[in-house]
Amino acid sequence: MNKHQQSGMTTLLITSMLLIVALLFSLASYKNLFYQIKRTQNEVLARQAHWAAEGGLECGFAEYKIKKNNFTDFDECNTTKLTLKLIPVTSTEFQLESKVKFFNSLKKITKTIILGGGGVISTLETSASVELKGSQHFVPNSTEEKNNDGDFYCKTITSGGVVSFQYTSGNDDHFLTTDLSTSSHAGGPLAAVGFNCASDYRSNLFDVNHPPSYGTSSVKGKDIVENATLDIFKSIFGKDISEYSQVMTEIESDPKGIIIGKGASERTSGGWVKNCNTLIKNSYVAGKRRIWVHGSCALDGNPFGSVIENTADNAVQLVFFDGLVLLEAVSHINGLIYQYVSDSFNVRDGWIDLFNNLTLIGVTPGGFQEHNVTAGEYDKSVINVRGSVYIDGGIGIDAPNKIVNIDGSIIPSYNKGKSSKYIDSLFWQEGSWHDF
Repeated sequence: MNKHQQSGMTTLLITSMLLIVALLFSLASYKNLFYQIKRTQNEVLARQAHWAAEGGLECGFAEYKIKKNNFTDFDECNTTKLTLKLIPVTSTEFQLESKVKFFNSLKKITKTIILGGGGVISTLETSASVELKGSQHFVPNSTEEKNNDGDFYCKTITSGGVVSFQYTSGNDDHFLTTDLSTSSHAGGPLAAVGFNCASDYRSNLFDVNHPPSYGTSSVKGKDIVENATLDIFKSIFGKDISEYSQVMTEIESDPKGIIIGKGASERTSGGWVKNCNTLIKNSYVAGKRRIWVHGSCALDGNPFGSVIENTADNAVQLVFFDGLVLLEAVSHINGLIYQYVSDSFNVRDGWIDLFNNLTLIGVTPGGFQEHNVTAGEYDKSVINVRGSVYIDGGIGIDAPNKIVNIDGSIIPSYNKGKSSKYIDSLFWQEGSWHDF
């Protein structure tokens, strides 16, 4: 083999070795490239799963908002790839979990929902004390809690003070918790009540010297809760009372909303809305169902119609802000009654102003007179409910250290659908996002 042949073979060998090395590097590079492609593909799938899970949260939030009064499951949002779960944390806080399986990628994220305004949970809920006279048949909130016999832990009155009954002159005066067991004596505004309260969650209050036809002993059951700490405005609207103007603005902007008594010229010098009864009746006839009264208001007759309805279609949200209320034989109310009275409100002056301006106000009290007021008998009385009144919905009153007076044949019934019809305060809790 000559010198040129040796040189050629050496060159060929070196070239082959270089090609082999280049091929090895190329294969390694392709392997890394394939790895990067696969990694990118997995990241894309993971992001798609994340986006799908985010979309699931929004879908679930919207579905729950629509169904919250009768919610059972996420029938509209759940799919073969998306599973939503609502986990209660408290009575007004829920964790919404969204889980997505996208090809081989599994993604779960959670976020907290706050139910800002759950509404009243008793037929009458007030931070004031309650004084009862006459004959009242209260249909309670059955609640969702039961004893071992299937009877409910009912709620009729929750008070920040005490609940008392005083006999006046009737022959069947008492306060009675009305359920299925009392159907032979009393029913609700529509018909007999279809549930039973636990025996220790039923009340029958009366003067033992003047017993009614129903019951042999006066009993204050656990359906009446006293000395409770309450913030009813926040329970209903999900905001502090200092933010009331936001709620008022929201009601005013609603096509079904109206503000009455907004201007000083619409009220007497003592704060009574002039012809409040007529203004409310005309508003109701015009289709208004969310009525905010700024000041004191006196009602009588049937400003909201003359029947208790089977549905919540015409339920009202009636707000009396920083004023006294007189309900003089108001026949029927479907919906929520809310009243707020500030600590600085002069109650005696307010009732005196009612008698001084009866013509402007348009309603005359039937159960008390001006001399009762000047004698100090009504110094703490912020609302007087008198005569025959049917209420189907709920009552909430913020008036600490004051008194709610109910005197007459009153049949209020708890109806969550009506009392919470316009309560729509549902929102995400800030900072509650969890990504798994």
